[in-house]
Amino acid sequence: MTFRRSISLSALAITAALAWPSSSSAQLPTFGQPPAGSPSPAAQPGQPETHAASGADDEDRLRTQDPTIPADPLAVPPEVKSRIGTSFDPESVEKGRASATTRLFIPPYYQEESGEYRFRTLFPLWFERTQPNDRASLFGGFYYNRRSTDVDADVAFPFFWKLRDKDTHTLVVGPYMHRERASKPGKPGRHDNWLAPLFFEGKGDDGSGYLHIPPLLTFTKHTARGGFNMVGPLFCSWRGGSTCDGRTAESIDMGLAPFYFYGRNERTEYEVIPPLLHYYRYNELGDRTFNLWGPFLWERSPEGNVFNVMPFYWHNWGKNEDHTTLFPFYHYGYKGNESLLVTPLFLNKKGEKGESTFVTWGYARHRGRTELDMISPLYWHYRDPDIGLDRKLLFPFFYRATSPRDDDLAILPFYAHFKRKGVRDSYWVTPFFQYTSEVNGWSTNLYPFFFMGKQDRSSHLVLAPFVWDFATPRSRSTVILPAYFRFADEAGISQLALNTYYSEKPARGGKEWEFHFFPLFSYGESPVGHWWNVLYGLAGYTREGTMTKVRALYVPIKLSD
Repeated sequence: MTFRRSISLSALAITAALAWPSSSSAQLPTFGQPPAGSPSPAAQPGQPETHAASGADDEDRLRTQDPTIPADPLAVPPEVKSRIGTSFDPESVEKGRASATTRLFIPPYYQEESGEYRFRTLFPLWFERTQPNDRASLFGGFYYNRRSTDVDADVAFPFFWKLRDKDTHTLVVGPYMHRERASKPGKPGRHDNWLAPLFFEGKGDDGSGYLHIPPLLTFTKHTARGGFNMVGPLFCSWRGGSTCDGRTAESIDMGLAPFYFYGRNERTEYEVIPPLLHYYRYNELGDRTFNLWGPFLWERSPEGNVFNVMPFYWHNWGKNEDHTTLFPFYHYGYKGNESLLVTPLFLNKKGEKGESTFVTWGYARHRGRTELDMISPLYWHYRDPDIGLDRKLLFPFFYRATSPRDDDLAILPFYAHFKRKGVRDSYWVTPFFQYTSEVNGWSTNLYPFFFMGKQDRSSHLVLAPFVWDFATPRSRSTVILPAYFRFADEAGISQLALNTYYSEKPARGGKEWEFHFFPLFSYGESPVGHWWNVLYGLAGYTREGTMTKVRALYVPIKLSD
């Protein structure tokens, strides 16, 4: 992939500065490791003897044998399975013990033996534990020594630690720490050097490594495939390769915050310099470039180009099009047969199909599929020849619109006629009288007192505020204030007229109704009987089926069941 813009000098300088920690960490001495070619140190007494595998020095020999897949790749080794879900430490189990144990105690000396296991102490100066291929001693609570097949230790607490855990060797002297692991198949070698809290460095044979120097605000970490470096305000994050190198990395972001930022990947590239108001972006997908320097802006793409000197000069162009603006005095642009010219005095536009628009102060004209003449804000004339529509407006007194479907005329505020042929016909005389006739009804209104009309099988009559009448096929409500109220629907009838009240509703076997002449008399009937009262029960009679009762002086007296 070839970018349209090479890395700037600033980006190269930052790359060089940030690449130093990675390269320098590789050159730091690996303290405690014998140099190449020197004789191996002699084994200490009691230490297990180790031997190098044959062919270990043939570093240039290439492996030619294909890796083999285990018979059951998902099988878990027993020693691992036994430790899953527990904090059990196998090192805490005493090894080599037999069924019999002998003890010797001559204060302050104590000894215990069982098979290959032995423990001795001269309390509190000396402790020693011996197991198969494992011996550990503690002298005076200060010096600890251990020799075994997998683990060795020499510890003078708390200043000196020399440890071995299989192939990993660790040396700690005060704030200094060195750790080293030999390389073997499937587990690359590495080393670490620390001088806490000033210096931390590590590197592996797989290309990974780190370098931290807190006093210098230096923090780096990398693998063979990428990493992150920070040296004060300098930073670099990359993918592809083990070092921050813009020439080899597949993706990289770096900068000198807050003054400079740069990045690129397989398809894009960017650069930001905030103090100079600079922003650059390139996208290989579409071959698009954006470049901003203060008020200057460049853009490039297959569709066209842009050059602006903001906020006064704006220019973009492409295939068969060009647009230029000199704000606030002038704009001209064209695209194919379209063109637009704008000045402080007028606007003139031409369309792709020959339509034209002209606008100036107080006047506008459009010619195309539709036509418009406008003398703002008083006169408007709009025409649509395709549908035969013609509209004129002389604001605020006159409006006229004609078409094959509509015929509207308004002479405000005295007369208006709106007609949709065969559908609706509406007249207004002054703002108060209105009559409308439609296919399914009509209405006549005299605002704000009289409203009357009918639509389908519904009607209304209002003579405000005294008469209100609304009727539908299933109900009717009538109010004549203040003496008459009547409400009727499928559930029944309720009527109040002066001091009379009538109610009627359906009942099983017929209907039931009642009439009241307040306060003197009331009477009612139902399918099973009837009743009457004088003065709400001073005298009365009730029959329901075979049951009868009378009222005398408001006391009910049952005559039969």
